[in-house]
Amino acid sequence: MKVFLTGGSGYIGSAVALALKKAGHDVLALVRSEAKGEALKKAGVKLAVGELGNPAGYAGSAWGRAAFVNLAQEYSPAGPELDQKTIGSARDLLRGQVGATFIYTSGCWVQGATEGMADESTTLKPPRAVTWRPAHEQAALEMAKDGIRSAVIRPGVVYGGAHGGIPAMFFGTALKHGAAHTVGPGDNHWPLVHLDDLAELYVRLVERAPAGSVYYATDASRLTQREIAEAASRAAGKDGKVQAQQPDGSPYQEALMLDQQISSEKVRNDLDWRPRHESFAAEASALFKLWHDAR
Repeated sequence: MKVFLTGGSGYIGSAVALALKKAGHDVLALVRSEAKGEALKKAGVKLAVGELGNPAGYAGSAWGRAAFVNLAQEYSPAGPELDQKTIGSARDLLRGQVGATFIYTSGCWVQGATEGMADESTTLKPPRAVTWRPAHEQAALEMAKDGIRSAVIRPGVVYGGAHGGIPAMFFGTALKHGAAHTVGPGDNHWPLVHLDDLAELYVRLVERAPAGSVYYATDASRLTQREIAEAASRAAGKDGKVQAQQPDGSPYQEALMLDQQISSEKVRNDLDWRPRHESFAAEASALFKLWHDAR
């Protein structure tokens, strides 16, 4: 399948581009520069150099591609507007195409704090950082009206790879301060997913996700933020030392303090997805080495 994806040079986007290429798809990735996409190009991924905020700049290259995977994440105040614009651009590019597919990337934070285990049927209570996200999910799903097979994925907190994801912040603070720093006391649960497992899931979504589907993507671990930090501290040679930090009140740190336990049984059953990595704590030493060697 001919696939176009945004965020090609990003942490998740680059992994997904490589996974799709490995699975035999013809992949075109939107990157901000040739230099940022060099590793993808060497792997056989085609590059479209452009900016998310300028759809006209990449529309010509993306036209005629049957699948559009939105993986770009813009963390500036303009992020929500750019995300909305990208959904509209995808609709315009895919409308009228046979087998048109759109995969929209949301995230576990849209669920908000959970009381016990949550799944796709649980009412959303998004925190300040992502209050806009449910409306964008709905806009993506409404592409069905234009004959587009659209699906939404809500990944857990992603870890693994050279970048390390959000949990790698614990490696950094452990090395710098002698103890991993948690946001608040750290007794809140984080739903996790390994980068490689997530990338594999995107391939399945592109190939066969049912139209209108919404999926959480998390592993089976139920670790607290503090347990993740302790494992990272041990891996960094700091004896599991952890230091709780007073939250700064920002929407981002508010999201990091969400207590979330989320099931991904639906996607495991529907798409036969079986994560190979189920415990950050068990793999912390290898994860630390990969992260540290890449610095």
